Amino acid sequence: MTRALLLLLVVVLVLRVARTLLARSFPPDPREPWDPWAVLGIARDATRDEIARAYRAQLKQYHPDRVADLGPELQQVAHRKTVELQRAYAELTR
Repeated sequence: MTRALLLLLVVVLVLRVARTLLARSFPPDPREPWDPWAVLGIARDATRDEIARAYRAQLKQYHPDRVADLGPELQQVAHRKTVELQRAYAELTR
């Protein structure tokens, strides 16, 4: 009984994460300004170390290999997010 409830809870959480990721517009709307600080979730006055830490933390979370067992749709979303993170990191560390 508890295993079934635990499995149900995990499925619900995965579906919520999937819905959140799929709700974001990829690629970003060209009419909206692209903000690399918002992509990495850091303040505009962040140091180089803070930028690197935020990049690595989000890359771990969204790396396509980490979501390989969640299905091809989420893998595509994770790949797009990874590309977006790499672009933001490259722009901020120039």
